[in-house]
This record gives sequence, C-alpha cells and structure tokens, in this order.
Amino acid sequence: MDARVLLLGAVITLLPSLTDAQTSTWTYDSKTGTLSGDATNTSRQAAKDIVALELAEYGAWNNHDIQGCLIVYWQSPNLVSIANDEETHGYEALRKEMLQEFAADPSIMGHIDLDTLKIQMLSDDTACCVASYVVKTEHYVYYCDDTATLRHLPEGWKIAFEKATLVTH
Repeated sequence: MDARVLLLGAVITLLPSLTDAQTSTWTYDSKTGTLSGDATNTSRQAAKDIVALELAEYGAWNNHDIQGCLIVYWQSPNLVSIANDEETHGYEALRKEMLQEFAADPSIMGHIDLDTLKIQMLSDDTACCVASYVVKTEHYVYYCDDTATLRHLPEGWKIAFEKATLVTH
C-alpha cells in the first residue's frame, strides 16, 4: 500500500477528534447562560457553585463589602493575585492591600458590571474561570479581564490564583 494512502487514512481518522477538541465548550458560559451538556453531574454542580461564588464576590464589591470580597479567596500563604504587573503573594498580604486601599472610603470601589463569565472544570477539585467586566468609579472606568484558578477545599470553592488585566479609560 502506498505510504500516501496510509498517511491520508491516518489524517482522516484523526479529523473527528481534532474537530471535537477545537469545538469543545466551556462547562459554563454566561453568554449562552448554559451549562455544557457534555459535563458530568459533578462538573455541572461545581460550575453552579463557582458561578454563585463569583456572583457573590461581584455583589459584595457593589455593596462595598471588603470582607465579602475577600471570602472567595484561599486563605493561604500560597495564594497568588496579580493585577496588571503587581503581584501579591498570600491571603494576608491581599487582605492588607484591600483594607489599605478601600477601608477608609469603600465607595471608591465603584460598581462592577459583569460582561462575561466562563468556567471550565479541569478536574473534580480544580477549575478555571475567565471573566470580563467593567468597574465604574466616580473618576474612572476600568475594563478588566480576569483569569482565575479555583480549588475545591473543605470550606468550598476558593480562588487560589488570579491574574487581572485592567485598562483605564
């Protein structure tokens, strides 16, 4: 048999799996408002729990509730939070930064309008969350893209790593 025929057969055999990988869906996508039909019941419930956690964080922000915002984070020295080029390592450092920034006048936190929230379950205890939102303050409008890794811990889902890119307009 000609080697080209064998190669063509191999490519044709791989095409469906390549197409499936390219068209895979998020476990949850706010643009469609749906949970993936391909997700297991465990993944679907985890995605629902993470959506609730993220929405609670945005609600706390909009209510200028700093402690409510912090409750979504892993209370560990291994937490990593990056905003643009500023890295914060550890929950206590993040807590201190948030309190220094907003405690005197929480109204400067402004208001978040969520545009997009997507969740991809990586395993039963790990997920990736991608969010796009706008923060409006009295003086600025920030367009934000945020990527987070969440872990399911005994106390529930918590953000273990996040990277936010903020652009001011």
